[in-house]
Amino acid sequence: MHGLFKLPVPILETSTCNVTPNSIHGRFLRQISLYLLDEASMIPKYALSAIDKLLQDICNNNFPFGGKVILMGGDFRQILPVVKRGRPAEVIKSCLKCSEHWQYVQRFSLTVNMRVQIEEEEFSQWLLKLGSGTLPVKPEDPLRGCIEIPEQCFLSDNESIVEKIFGGAEEADYAKRAILTPTNVDSLAINEEVLHCLPGDVKTYLSSDSIDTDDLNEINNFPVEFLNSLTPSDLKGGLCNGTRLMVRALHNNYIDGEVLTGKSAGNRVFVPRVQLAPSDANLPFTLKRRQFPVRLAYSMTINKSQGQTFEKVNVE
Repeated sequence: MHGLFKLPVPILETSTCNVTPNSIHGRFLRQISLYLLDEASMIPKYALSAIDKLLQDICNNNFPFGGKVILMGGDFRQILPVVKRGRPAEVIKSCLKCSEHWQYVQRFSLTVNMRVQIEEEEFSQWLLKLGSGTLPVKPEDPLRGCIEIPEQCFLSDNESIVEKIFGGAEEADYAKRAILTPTNVDSLAINEEVLHCLPGDVKTYLSSDSIDTDDLNEINNFPVEFLNSLTPSDLKGGLCNGTRLMVRALHNNYIDGEVLTGKSAGNRVFVPRVQLAPSDANLPFTLKRRQFPVRLAYSMTINKSQGQTFEKVNVE
């Protein structure tokens, strides 16, 4: 969505899209009659406002969204927009239902989950109740307010989460499995654990880090060792943020990979090093890092997994 509408990062109340009506991209957007926005529960209300302003501008039409049809799909039981260090009330306030545009939305409900197999129907209903907050909770301490998770969802004490998901898996199965975690820190640790369990040699690539300033004193205040230790949230974008690749060969100056997701699945791509500069890192300087824009994806955050399909998943 950011790429299509040229949305800025981060998105603020005053944000606008970087598209002009007479540009090639502006004319392209003007020709589209129907826009499909999936995982709508994750879209911040300010993003929708920016899209509305853009479409009104390029279509020269004061109707909402320039008279274009916007079809959104999503489940508000799932993940809401990410608000950095936001409290629950701030997260809710940022979602689409609190947007001035929600009054124009006509809601349709899908009632049958076509992907659910018969033997999974009971678990599917349990998930719906979990998302709706209708499951019974424990009334007594120390578990007051907690829900009871089905026993079949747990690993036994002597089972490894990595072995459970990836143990004995064929290479073709790796893309269909994932370990999901709440935070990037947990995800990075599990990825390292999986990597050391796999056969073959490990190749290490080094990044080149600096800060965007000509002030020598400022540069000396932030040694390279410190810059190397930083992992800002948007220093991992690839061909498209969220695209998963199977590495076919590791070369000194590029990575040979096969796309596993989306309409380009099966295509071979060569990923070079690129220079990245995160815009929302909350650092007292602008960090510049030249690196391969990829990261291991045996494990990923729950947010990153949203919208993807797996055959086997474990939640840490």
